[in-house]
Amino acid sequence: MNNYNDFAITKVTKNELYNIMQKKYEDGYRLSQICSVAFEGYNEVIYSVNKEYLMENYKIDLPIDEEIKSFSDIFPAATLYENEIKELWGVKVVGMSIDYHNKFYRIKEETPFKKQITVIKKEDKKDE
Repeated sequence: MNNYNDFAITKVTKNELYNIMQKKYEDGYRLSQICSVAFEGYNEVIYSVNKEYLMENYKIDLPIDEEIKSFSDIFPAATLYENEIKELWGVKVVGMSIDYHNKFYRIKEETPFKKQITVIKKEDKKDE
């Protein structure tokens, strides 16, 4: 567990995350937020749940070509966050209870916050 400004963030795998969210729901937690931050080649996605005055945060590093299962069957409000991270960051969320098909926001640019991997070929590199 890492500590960022007194908010604990536990790094987990995407396979562990679904089971954790199911258990938190059963224990009476509610979904607080899902956010994404783009890095080259992957998205860092943080899921936050809370119960009374306790907040827990779970982070996954999701390669841009991998999918993650929706949590909207556990937390119905997840569908809003999931549509957002899908449309703005290009996170591949599958199985959403409601999929807005990239029409959640009125934006001109597709996945504006997504970062692609930049490949530099040897022949493109200039000798210094």
